[in-house]
Amino acid sequence: MANRVRNERLEIKLSEEEMQMFKEKMKLSKSRTMAHFIRKCVLEKEIYYVGLEPFRDIQWSLSNVTNNINQIAKHVNQTGVIYKKDMEAIRKDVDKISKEVWDIHSLLLKRIQKIQEY
Repeated sequence: MANRVRNERLEIKLSEEEMQMFKEKMKLSKSRTMAHFIRKCVLEKEIYYVGLEPFRDIQWSLSNVTNNINQIAKHVNQTGVIYKKDMEAIRKDVDKISKEVWDIHSLLLKRIQKIQEY
């Protein structure tokens, strides 16, 4: 026992539902033992952190655009007049949001391709 490479012990407690899910995933992985499955999960899987700040920025920008559109619609309904500068401001805001979404999309695609290369 003293010459064992794996001499650290791990113990966890699971609910019945969690244990059922654990067993199903273990079966899907075709792992021979519970220890093999856990080692496989820990040693072979990458862990990624996804920062949500860009999504919050997009949400804030969308909120501003929708507020502007509502204000313009109210003005148009009252006066029957729409100003070119208002439309240009909305177009600018929509273009900014589109660019942010495209940047995030491109970043995610690059990460997926990087993962698939492994």
